[in-house]
Amino acid sequence: MTSFARAIVSPVAISPSLSVSASPDQLPVLRSLVRTVAAHYALSLDGLSDLVLAADEAATILIGHALPSSTLTCTYDGDTDPAAVQVILTAETTSQITTSTSSFVWHVLETLTDKVVLEELPPTAPEEKWSVAITLTKDLQAGS
Repeated sequence: MTSFARAIVSPVAISPSLSVSASPDQLPVLRSLVRTVAAHYALSLDGLSDLVLAADEAATILIGHALPSSTLTCTYDGDTDPAAVQVILTAETTSQITTSTSSFVWHVLETLTDKVVLEELPPTAPEEKWSVAITLTKDLQAGS
């Protein structure tokens, strides 16, 4: 016999998110999520493509520093700033990411998005890992 649980509908808006293994073979899944969710925002086709590419690049940075058994989480935030959409990529890493703001990779992220923020929280105990987030912000088209 099959049983069905009734969904609980919360009045609080939930931001779409996805957690995958921090592995390069998960990048197509991540790109698909970014493309699907971002398509619901007022972005041009070029803006949508730029955001997908930026998310792919940011995820690649995090995957390069993450433990093989860790996860990469991608979350959307379209509520904080009504004129922009944010893609927040997070992972736990073994060390600080030493991405220079003058590096080619960082320049690519800044070119593809309107704002890029790298946040790193150091471990509070020796057995803990670094918590790293890269937030990509893309402005929405005016008048949409």
